[in-house]
Amino acid sequence: MLLIEVNTTRIKELVNLLKPYKNTLKTLYKRDPQYTAIGELLQTRTCSETVILVITNAIVSYQLITSGELYWFNFSKYFKENTSNKYLDLFKTFLSTYSPRLLAQKLNRVRKILESELVLELSKDPLKYCNKIAKLVEKIANTLKVPPFSKTILFAAKMYGYVCDLCSTEPNYWGLSIPLDYRNALLAMMSCIISISEPCKDTYMCSRILVTRKYFRIVQNAWSEVCRELGITCTHLDTFTWLLTGIIIKTQCNLEKARSQLKNTLGIDLPRVLLEEFTKCGCL
Repeated sequence: MLLIEVNTTRIKELVNLLKPYKNTLKTLYKRDPQYTAIGELLQTRTCSETVILVITNAIVSYQLITSGELYWFNFSKYFKENTSNKYLDLFKTFLSTYSPRLLAQKLNRVRKILESELVLELSKDPLKYCNKIAKLVEKIANTLKVPPFSKTILFAAKMYGYVCDLCSTEPNYWGLSIPLDYRNALLAMMSCIISISEPCKDTYMCSRILVTRKYFRIVQNAWSEVCRELGITCTHLDTFTWLLTGIIIKTQCNLEKARSQLKNTLGIDLPRVLLEEFTKCGCL
């Protein structure tokens, strides 16, 4: 059995390094490719339609065959071009093409959401939960009969907040945990806020272990402590950590290339020393 430990001293160190960039972290979501994809979708869909489509897509955003960024670009393009309101039929075709793994399980989730009272609520008042997104998390979790701290539930809440913002209503993310996926688990290890009792020979596999039911709340709570110390929502922090880790993976831990991509694609000019701190305990 692995012993997973949270390094509170390391959390404080990272928070101090991030404090000068606090305002950047709070506004970075506007440069998130997923935010851009939802904005594209709103060109042909109403706020009401977009809310339903985005939440439904978010709860099946797992076991992807492409990067998350590309998957959401494909989602936006497909539902922008196919403007039917027969959502279940559209999702059957879309998922069969762009996310076929565990297809039956995903379509079961799609049906539960589309047939729920929540969708009826949102079709009449799509921005109802913008100022109480934690309540929306409870509603989605109850509909799917899963814990409210599950990754896809929290991710759906984040994407819903993006729609709120794009539909001119400020989202309230306070009280939400970080959606813990492979990227955030990996960064927790690389940045040393999480340590594992046994030497990790395969960072990829160790990160996969951290997102399993047995351990993921430990890692999620570690990130929650970062959010509390920094004074920002975990949803805003997630935008940074998720995009940062994606770039580190893409550049294969070449920190100069990662720094350049952060600047060119997201407009963030971070010093190399900060990237070194986020990969202090090893990389891929």
